[in-house]
Amino acid sequence: MSNEIPGPRELAEHCDRAARMTNRVRPEAVADVPRGWARVRAGGESDEFASTGFNRVHWFTLESAITDDELRETIGVLRSRGVTRAFFWMSTAGCEGSGLTALDRIGAAPVPSVKYVVLARHAGVCAAPRGTTLVVRGVSARELPSVLGAMGERFSPESAQAACKLVESGIAEAFAAFEGDVPVAFAALIPDRGGDGFGHLGWAGTVSGSRGRGGQSALIAARVSRAAELGLRWCVSETNTAIPTSLNNLIRLGFVTTLEWRVFRWDDREGV
Repeated sequence: MSNEIPGPRELAEHCDRAARMTNRVRPEAVADVPRGWARVRAGGESDEFASTGFNRVHWFTLESAITDDELRETIGVLRSRGVTRAFFWMSTAGCEGSGLTALDRIGAAPVPSVKYVVLARHAGVCAAPRGTTLVVRGVSARELPSVLGAMGERFSPESAQAACKLVESGIAEAFAAFEGDVPVAFAALIPDRGGDGFGHLGWAGTVSGSRGRGGQSALIAARVSRAAELGLRWCVSETNTAIPTSLNNLIRLGFVTTLEWRVFRWDDREGV
């Protein structure tokens, strides 16, 4: 078995599986589109940022350019759901050449200035690069609602409810960093048994008064170690360069950039 990090295709397929897994808790929001899928609900015009926008189309695994017909069919799906703005998350191959031209024809514009990257490393025993006075441990499904409730500034009721459902259903494992008995940072691990086995690191957040104390680095280390305990071979995380804290934490803990998504914003200028 090779020690090399999996190639772009295998990582893209993993990221697609992980995204689908996390959206099983809201099946009413999932829709099929040509060669991909979407998570959507009516509206979206107030979503300014791709990383937090609810309405998104996933084209992670495209190996050839998106076509005019595929985009027209996708827009039809979005309009049928009352979507007014959506972000298209794409492989590089999907938006090269004729694909980029087709996207331009429907008014889908690249999100400027920010890179959306995928990082990976081996699962294994891992220690945070610097000490922290925070205590990091796993969080059970029973105690998770109170943990996320105490971090209300960081997690909306909708996000907290989705996270609880993921843990209750066994899709994800939850971890938190505590100051005494008070939770101040949270993160999740989504085990994916596809391929050689992946642990997807996501859902990270820290309350504002506790940032810079090493909580997220310790949570990354805990999940990398846990992935190895579960028999998973790789750990993967997605982040962006808008605020590089998460990216830098991952790099310090041995993650390397392996993929970059191309993200486009589409606004419905013709109406439903």
